[in-house]
Amino acid sequence: MWRAARIVAAGVVTSLFVFGFINLRNLEPAAWEHLVERLQFVPALLGSCRGVVGSVVVVVVLLTLTLLFGRVYCSFICPLGILQDVVIRLRRGFDKLHGRKRSGATLRFAQPLPWLRYTMLSIVILSFFLCGTALVAWLDPYSICARLMAGMTNPLAATAKNLAAGAVETPTSWGRYGWLLPAVVGVALVPLALAWWRGRIYCNTICPVGAFLALLSRAPLFRLGMNPSACVHCANCVRACKAQCIDLRNYRVDTTRCINCYDCVSACEHGLRPKFTFPFRRRHDPENKVGKNAQQAPPSASRRAFLGLLACSASALAASGCREQEIPPGKPGEPGDNQDSAVTPPGSRSVPRFLDTCTACGLCITACPTQVLQPSSWQYGLSGMLKPRLDFTVGFCNFDCNICGRVCPDGAIMPLDLAEKQRTQIALAEFHRERCIVQQHYTECGACTEHCPTKALSTEEGLFPSCNASLCLACNACVETCPQKAISLVGDEQHGMHAQIDRTKCIACGKCSRVCPSGAMTSQRLLIPVLKPELCIGCGACTYACPVRPERAMQVTGRHRHLLAEVVREKPAENPVSAEEFPF
Repeated sequence: MWRAARIVAAGVVTSLFVFGFINLRNLEPAAWEHLVERLQFVPALLGSCRGVVGSVVVVVVLLTLTLLFGRVYCSFICPLGILQDVVIRLRRGFDKLHGRKRSGATLRFAQPLPWLRYTMLSIVILSFFLCGTALVAWLDPYSICARLMAGMTNPLAATAKNLAAGAVETPTSWGRYGWLLPAVVGVALVPLALAWWRGRIYCNTICPVGAFLALLSRAPLFRLGMNPSACVHCANCVRACKAQCIDLRNYRVDTTRCINCYDCVSACEHGLRPKFTFPFRRRHDPENKVGKNAQQAPPSASRRAFLGLLACSASALAASGCREQEIPPGKPGEPGDNQDSAVTPPGSRSVPRFLDTCTACGLCITACPTQVLQPSSWQYGLSGMLKPRLDFTVGFCNFDCNICGRVCPDGAIMPLDLAEKQRTQIALAEFHRERCIVQQHYTECGACTEHCPTKALSTEEGLFPSCNASLCLACNACVETCPQKAISLVGDEQHGMHAQIDRTKCIACGKCSRVCPSGAMTSQRLLIPVLKPELCIGCGACTYACPVRPERAMQVTGRHRHLLAEVVREKPAENPVSAEEFPF
């Protein structure tokens, strides 16, 4: 019954987890769609450091379950742990199919390696204090499995849907992770390969979540107990154990490594069952006194010292997770020192805060309806690899969308209401006039102004000059009049000396055409964009719509810290007719 309950729970968790990363409809997610992601330990812990109430509740529940039952999280909720169980089951089926019996180290109790797992935990906590979640993103079991879903499962689902429909209805995103996809898959294959070899070895030696929960599960209230008088030494429980934590010689189960999969309970017919242990009588439990040959682990004097060190490290983790680095505030319309290269999602507040919290799970990347969120390579530096950034060559940040903040499980992207999101300046647009198609080709465009949602872009009329070389007298009047020095005299065999316009410098003032005595210099009235930076929110709609290639006329540079842009204040329309004179 215990094992069946665990399998059912793991099946439900896996189904919801995979479904949350498929997202082929590009619709707003329901509240239950990402429930499993919010139940993960590391995202909930990071969200608690950010003051997210739901994350605090999840952490309290997970810690309470660990104190009561042991490491049930590793078997019931952790997606990478469930995936390892599937691999272990496949290995057993493979051995059975080939008539092999697992022997050697996989059939006996393995001595624990607490120094290794606690050293890894200390390194992870120290690295978090020094450089945020750079190392956590590569070792957190949820992030490892989530990136695998985002990089492989989501494109596979889109491909299967297109094949079933016989047409490309949903664009696939195989190139989303680019050259980093082998690294994403390789990191996920490491624990799976270890599971194929020796069971849950990754969970008990490398995983920081497993090491932290092992500290709390040394003596849970409900744990597996062995009855020495009923045991017949059949070793079925040892063969079924994935964590190699059953010491049959001393009739003891290492609760710090036991993941509560209950495979041993189903395999044992002679007295291995979960039991309640009264906390104040654990040392006087008669079932733990097997005889003179029973080996009891001596109390370690360094364990208390390590727990004290861990408490200090946890305090440092909480302090570092809540810190805000000193960043020049600046103003919405001024670049100043608040400019950065990569653009973080709205709700991340600042680049340092985002890099300190994000675990690069990729959930926001798969949930983004315009696919503007893409995994980074070197844009944030080494500490920000695989973390999402806004790539405006792929899409733009939808003005009426705040999905990324609602699906983020770790508080790296805080949920913003739509009104606040529509004012958050995540980047600042820059208009390069010399690249604009209006300036270069003297043709109307206006794509950027049509797509700007905040009216930061408008148009103004300009007089764009052109020179008829056959009429030019080379009098030098236009050269001397031009304020930008955009006109020079050149000569050729066909027309002789004549004026030539450098369109990268021309500002369309029209002065040259007004002073030309021969009419060779004429002006064409065209509309060209004008940017009001204080109204820009950096959504990238102008950049995405700009037709200029390869370097676009509209460029967006990220804000180091997000600001609130100004809002257009429109005057109310005046009624030319009074109420008494209204004709209807």
